[in-house]
Amino acid sequence: MLNVNYVNPFIGATLQALEMMAAVRPERGTPFVKTDQTAKGDISGVIGLAGETTGSVAVTFPESLARRIYTNLVGEEATEITDEVRDSIGELANMIAGGAKAELAQQGCSFQIAIPTIVVGEGHTIDHKGQGPCLVVPFTLDGEVFWLEVSLS
Repeated sequence: MLNVNYVNPFIGATLQALEMMAAVRPERGTPFVKTDQTAKGDISGVIGLAGETTGSVAVTFPESLARRIYTNLVGEEATEITDEVRDSIGELANMIAGGAKAELAQQGCSFQIAIPTIVVGEGHTIDHKGQGPCLVVPFTLDGEVFWLEVSLS
């Protein structure tokens, strides 16, 4: 099982990034271990982590919530997943990884962050790079759920 001292910084960074970027405060649900590679959402921002610690982190949204976050960020409505919506989810993933990296560095855990990869489509898969389990933390925002996935080794 993943050490909560390594997962909690990603949870905190997710909440902080969404508050800063989209002026929203989601509620965290009960974490669970992911047993397959299928994403629950329609769009995912995935970031690889390399160095002393290796793995990956992903944030996965249903399309409607991804579009809402984009709208909150730029003040412009999106009716579909555009390049701009994709970029905003990539930037959010980058902020989450960067925020967690800063906190984990204080615990003596260091890694480099890769450029975000955006994956779109219902039923898409995420091949996490960590050799350990993938922990999924669901978050609820106004009745919609999105997921943070963390896999470290």
